[in-house]
Amino acid sequence: MSVYVVSDIHGLKDRYDFMLKELNLSEEDSLYILGDVIDRGKDGIAILQDIMKHKNMHMIIGNHEYMMLKYYRNLESNSCDLYDKLVADDLWNQNHNQYTKLAFEKLSHKKQQEILSFIEALPVAYTHINVNGEIYYLVHGCPHDDLEKEIIYRENCSGRLTVESYVWNRIGFGANYFDDRCVIVGHTLTLFFQNQQPYEVWFNGEDIMKSNVINIDCGCAANNKYTRLGVIRLDDRKVFYF
Repeated sequence: MSVYVVSDIHGLKDRYDFMLKELNLSEEDSLYILGDVIDRGKDGIAILQDIMKHKNMHMIIGNHEYMMLKYYRNLESNSCDLYDKLVADDLWNQNHNQYTKLAFEKLSHKKQQEILSFIEALPVAYTHINVNGEIYYLVHGCPHDDLEKEIIYRENCSGRLTVESYVWNRIGFGANYFDDRCVIVGHTLTLFFQNQQPYEVWFNGEDIMKSNVINIDCGCAANNKYTRLGVIRLDDRKVFYF
């Protein structure tokens, strides 16, 4: 049984399909997806629908899924202020949602609601993934010192620990959060931490095996030839690129 983590696929189904083919996951293997499956690329909705079919795929909500959810739930709400609807629409539009919105709105109402309900139920973080005695904290954007629950959902968020802080906040260059677990994130391109071409997974130590913060967002859908889809296998911290 192996445990893999990927993030920020951003609608590039060719890379997603190639990743699945090469990893050749068994039913005993697990794939954790740290959000931002949708937007930028053309096939985010198709990827979401495929993830929904697999019991061994565990997705975390990213800021792009969160924007989508807010936009459509605001549209449905009779109590939502018009200004809030316009703000949600504008924010999502600014973040390359055209392909996602087009594909989603071609679906039947039933399938649309299935997708929105799936996104609504996604956790914002896994704080305690144990792989061979090593503990991992998985989150899209930025972790918090919220270790009481092993899985954090939207309804668990309050005070300073808002959903927005998990999906929108970014780790810093000197990031160092916990002594007893390793944080795996996406959201922020590794290009901001190192000048590697093509982009590479970034970690905060000299050795990935001894690092306690790892960023796997290798700019999958960024508009240049150096982008890659980065995957890490937690069993041995081996990195794969697609």
